[in-house]
Amino acid sequence: MSAETAPVVADAAAPEGMYYRIAGSDGVEFKVSELAIQQSETLNRLVTTMGYTAEDVEKKDAIPIENIDGATLKLVFEWCEHHKGEAIPEDDDSVPKNVVIPEFDAKLMEIDDDRLFNLICAANYLNIKQLLNVSCKKVANMAKGKSPEELRIIFEIPTDEEDEAAEKAAKEAEEKAAEEAAEKKAAEVKDAASEVVAKEEAEKDKQGTSDSA
Repeated sequence: MSAETAPVVADAAAPEGMYYRIAGSDGVEFKVSELAIQQSETLNRLVTTMGYTAEDVEKKDAIPIENIDGATLKLVFEWCEHHKGEAIPEDDDSVPKNVVIPEFDAKLMEIDDDRLFNLICAANYLNIKQLLNVSCKKVANMAKGKSPEELRIIFEIPTDEEDEAAEKAAKEAEEKAAEEAAEKKAAEVKDAASEVVAKEEAEKDKQGTSDSA
């Protein structure tokens, strides 16, 4: 999507030097600095492969991220700009992760549960390791000391009764759809049969007229 048709949202810290234009699924565009992009292994690999120059950034369409909306990307890129230049954690399951949520990150994640889970999904999809670490830590902290019922409410986990009701509703909808399809098919067969009968009657009438002549 071109910059003429999509609004450009400035980041908290305007990128200096080389930057890239990234567009969310809703067409909202962001200017993201090269250093900030490096926090995302997915985006960094993408722009490296594309080999964009400064002229390309201005002339070509923004790089689309089709499954992340602008509101979520805004949080992602605010985080990336704030942490640009910082070391990226290595994947090493043998080393315990003692994740501490920095003050900036804590304030950034003062959002409702839906947006937080969207942020986690975005961090995972874009492979932003430290953002994924701190956002998952946030969820873990939310779960501490909570009863199963409280966790069910926080994470919107359906009860057994709700699961059964949803399953029943889905089954009824499926049966209704099958019934409607069968009725439609029967009507089509009836119409086709009526058409055949009508043609036969017309042919008989035509034959009778010929015999009379």
